[in-house]
Amino acid sequence: MIADFIVFVMERKYFLVGGITLLMFLMSFVSVKAQNSKNVNDSLRTLNILKKTLNETVNNVNKAGDENLNIEIDGMVMDETLTKVGRDFYDMFYSSWVAPKNAKNYTIKIKEMVLPGLANQVTIFVDDNEVFKQKIQPRYDILEQMSKYANQMTLRYLNNYEKMKSQLDGDDQSGTGIF
Repeated sequence: MIADFIVFVMERKYFLVGGITLLMFLMSFVSVKAQNSKNVNDSLRTLNILKKTLNETVNNVNKAGDENLNIEIDGMVMDETLTKVGRDFYDMFYSSWVAPKNAKNYTIKIKEMVLPGLANQVTIFVDDNEVFKQKIQPRYDILEQMSKYANQMTLRYLNNYEKMKSQLDGDDQSGTGIF
């Protein structure tokens, strides 16, 4: 098309400024059109590569199975205290807390209830099972002793729980289902 136009201009000897301008416009138009088609092809190629990568990733995740879905945060200690005395108890408990090595998938919740008078009641739950329940007083030495005792009770509970769980999961308790 452009070659025909150039031949037409050469034969007619129309070397006017308008003809040259028109020729330049057509050449730039064709150049821009070629670049756009190249960009479209590049975009389509990139889109196909991205789709392929996405499909491969989805297939890999599906092949991995449910292994990644069983993620839990182990050993979280939650503070649900209301007063300064309860917060001090929580701080003392948490500063001396060392989780047992074999314990898994547990959450400790320290909850405080304000009682009439000068005493507050602190309850410690491990996975919603009450482990420790005691009235505490705002005296530092008593608070420190109670936090150490609560720490021991929680450790004992977790150790016993893991022992019982391992015994129940042992070979003696599993069977074939045949009588």
